[in-house]
Amino acid sequence: MMSIKQMAKTMDCKSFLQCFFGLNSEDVRVYEALSMGFERIEDISKFVGKKENSVYKSLQKLMISGLAYREKKVIEGGGYYFVYKPTPKSEIAREIENVLNELCEKVKSLMRDFLDSGPRLQGLRNLQ
Repeated sequence: MMSIKQMAKTMDCKSFLQCFFGLNSEDVRVYEALSMGFERIEDISKFVGKKENSVYKSLQKLMISGLAYREKKVIEGGGYYFVYKPTPKSEIAREIENVLNELCEKVKSLMRDFLDSGPRLQGLRNLQ
């Protein structure tokens, strides 16, 4: 596991998305396809060079993570299909900022516990 110090020094956007949202490199590639305007699974599949079921799994992860959403399109004469779109970057940035603020508050609290703990490091055992 990479330390926070290492992460701060070596992180690029892809590894950040992988780390922050628990994505793999294929998920990030699917997110890039969405950001470039690819909306349908078959088009995304061709772009990333993966099978449709693999792309679908990545899209599910992206939607659960809040990085993408889908819209239902009705076909005249019956039927429907889904298109997938990236969540606006401003919304993603706001969510990241909220989580990081929470993390900072937790770390500050742990630091206070550490400083107040004396010779025993009780505050460092409960990082949950």
